[in-house]
Amino acid sequence: MKRAVILLASLFCIISLNAQPPGGFGGFQMPQVEVRCSEKFADLSYADDDAVYHKLDIYLPKVEKKSYPVVIHIYGSAWFSNSSKGAADLGTIVNALLDAGYAVVTPNHRSSMDAKFPAQINDIKAVVRFVRANAEKYGFDTSFIATSGFSSGAHLSGLTATSGAVAELEGQVGSNLQYSSSVDAACCWSGPMDLNYMSCGNSEDTWNHGPEEAVMGFSFKGNEEAFKALNATTYVDPNDPPVIIFHGTADNVVPPCQGPHFFETLDKAGVETELYMVEGGGHGIGMYAEENLQKMVSFLDNVRAQKRQVRKTYPVINDDLSVEFRATATETESVAVDICGKVYPMVNQGRGVWTVTTDPLEPGFHYYFLKIGGMQVSDPASDHFFGCSVMASAIDIPEEGCDIYTQREGIARGTVRMHRYWSDVDQAWRECYVYVPAEYDLKPKKRFPVLYLQHGGGEDETGWVRQGKTDIIMDNLIADKKAEPMLIVMEYGQSRGDFSKILLDEVIPMIDSEYRTVAKPSGRAMAGLSFGGGQSWSIGLKHPEVFANIGIFSSGMFGGVSYAPFDLEKELPELADPKAFNSKLDVFYISCGETDPRITHTQKAVEAMKAKGAEVEFSAFPGGHEWQPWRKSLHEFAQKLWK
Repeated sequence: MKRAVILLASLFCIISLNAQPPGGFGGFQMPQVEVRCSEKFADLSYADDDAVYHKLDIYLPKVEKKSYPVVIHIYGSAWFSNSSKGAADLGTIVNALLDAGYAVVTPNHRSSMDAKFPAQINDIKAVVRFVRANAEKYGFDTSFIATSGFSSGAHLSGLTATSGAVAELEGQVGSNLQYSSSVDAACCWSGPMDLNYMSCGNSEDTWNHGPEEAVMGFSFKGNEEAFKALNATTYVDPNDPPVIIFHGTADNVVPPCQGPHFFETLDKAGVETELYMVEGGGHGIGMYAEENLQKMVSFLDNVRAQKRQVRKTYPVINDDLSVEFRATATETESVAVDICGKVYPMVNQGRGVWTVTTDPLEPGFHYYFLKIGGMQVSDPASDHFFGCSVMASAIDIPEEGCDIYTQREGIARGTVRMHRYWSDVDQAWRECYVYVPAEYDLKPKKRFPVLYLQHGGGEDETGWVRQGKTDIIMDNLIADKKAEPMLIVMEYGQSRGDFSKILLDEVIPMIDSEYRTVAKPSGRAMAGLSFGGGQSWSIGLKHPEVFANIGIFSSGMFGGVSYAPFDLEKELPELADPKAFNSKLDVFYISCGETDPRITHTQKAVEAMKAKGAEVEFSAFPGGHEWQPWRKSLHEFAQKLWK
């Protein structure tokens, strides 16, 4: 217990030095020190109880503003004190922060004698949530919340920063659990950041771990792995906020190696961090010169400035393909993001701002909705697409190495034209979209083949333009001379009457009359995805006098959805004469996503067709029942046409 005795003696020495001027020892300050604030709110409970260890003080700057960025400053006590908020470096760190325009919150927290770890970090996280929940009441600007601390307070400050997504350290303190406990920066003064490294890497651990053992509740020796839960270094990852570290070279309470070790751990992970080793500085003594206090303030100011400069446009796709969502919703107790049935509850950041980061998502196009209370809505921060039979939000996750729909410079660009027409079948106005290659207007005498391309269920004629990026895919293929220039007609596949009559008797004649087309079966193709793939089968394949090229992408008609079992002889009796069947088709192509529930059934159907003599090509692409396999299907199918 020698080291614990030394530390406690140091603490008593600290108390006797309280009257030192602000430039001197700042671990503990006299309560009567002048705090340069405009207003103080004292002894507020952040845990809805009357326990002294769950109270905090708030200091607001003298410069009056509508709201202030916030720093939560945590006293040092080797986790032995539960009531030292009134002596939390008030004359040094706190005054420097107030002078710089920061609101300062000084909390108590449970000591090692009140409760064992992680009670202490649970309390500090509850303080962060309290700040967010009470932003309006106390004038907090919750777009920037930082922690700061001395000694064990530095440990809790750094641990708060590095454990923002660590559920087991959140705790259940207070009534603000719907709010986030993450912070935007941390300041660590003379802190023990890695309790497994107190002997500074020496093979023989000569350090007496008294305070750490007291807060953990068991001995260090033989439990080294368990002690890692206490370390701020344990939880470091690249998403941690910036951290500034101060440590004295003559610190005889917390080894000076702790500062550089924490810095190196953060730096290796790619976290923005700064380290200042104060020459001759002890454990608080000589640490709080004006120069160092201004370094702290400048660091916080710079982090705030960086946040303003790089304000994110949400949703944000991260490098690991996880997605950050942000929503604003007041007067509700819950907000979530629903991505194709997987729901991610969002965390209240205060002032009605809710955020969440998802798991890494598969590359491709994902519809999603916000769930606010009991209501499902589209995200106003997202583009909207007609999908799921409504105007839906969506996020398009890029696939490494896939550039088929990347818009390129320096190539000829086609156009997409909208046609409104009167349908006698529907007795209504309808519209379709037509992709026109760049070459069409440059060669006024040339005729072009036509692909009739159908969307899936719950989507419409805009799907292949907006979600499918048809024009970009085709521009790239044509520029690379991998596909013939062609017209592509994208029509709405639903009808009040008979869609086949609309397509065969109204749309095709209209296109042939208004465009220079190759108006014969060999000049026409029909393809579609999912529901549209079924139409390609039931209309395109059944009308060889109109279409000689058929593409079916991810159709459920073969199985994998709640349809009757696929009966090849019933569905395609034409294969009784395979030679005649094949002679009428130039291209017969079927595809499916590798994780689509339809894949196995589709493969079996293709094999059955081949066994009957059909000349059919099949491809499978990574992905499920979504746009990424369908984009790739179009990309491959288009290259097979009119060769």
